[in-house]
Amino acid sequence: MRKLRFILAVIVVLALSAVSFAHPGKLDKNGGHYDKETGEYHYHKGPNALETLELRRNTVYKAKILRVVDGDTAIVSFEFDDGSKYQKERVRFLGVDTPETVHPNKPVQFYGKEASDFTKSQLTDKTVWLQTDVGPRDRYDRMLAYVWLKEPSKKDLDDEKAIRKYMYNAKLLLDGYAQVMTIQPNSKYSNLFVHFQREAREAKKGLWGKEPE
Repeated sequence: MRKLRFILAVIVVLALSAVSFAHPGKLDKNGGHYDKETGEYHYHKGPNALETLELRRNTVYKAKILRVVDGDTAIVSFEFDDGSKYQKERVRFLGVDTPETVHPNKPVQFYGKEASDFTKSQLTDKTVWLQTDVGPRDRYDRMLAYVWLKEPSKKDLDDEKAIRKYMYNAKLLLDGYAQVMTIQPNSKYSNLFVHFQREAREAKKGLWGKEPE
């Protein structure tokens, strides 16, 4: 019995050590921290961690933008049909990548401030609709979504005209604030997004019309 207890104690110590090694550093007030190698932000379970919503693939959720983090990331709360609300979620906009402004180990990138300021002006305090793809979350537990400025109909989801007019991810590309970045397996609009980027580049819009200083 003593031998069994000793073995179990060793296993627990090793497990705790592994967790400590995998997630170094203190948690912030939201219950998460930045990965020192990648600069990505992710959450942890615990008394200060945000609860995780069970997201479904290919689903549209109504949400309120609480805070814009940078050009392609925001903090939201959810609003459901029964009037109930859900706590905060960090949302990474799918299919696009704006220049960094909040990376802990890198300076603000070219055209990053412009992209961040644009998203703040367009989305802060707004009600939006978040459309998931095949993979609703990334490895950092962030929600991955296409952001709609009005509730999309089933037809809108596959209509280029509606996507151009009402999907914010598309707007970032069309106005030259972002470049295409596909996070597999989420590729529903990847071909269309490549077309939008080419269109902005040829028109020299946004970051395509300026040279880094």
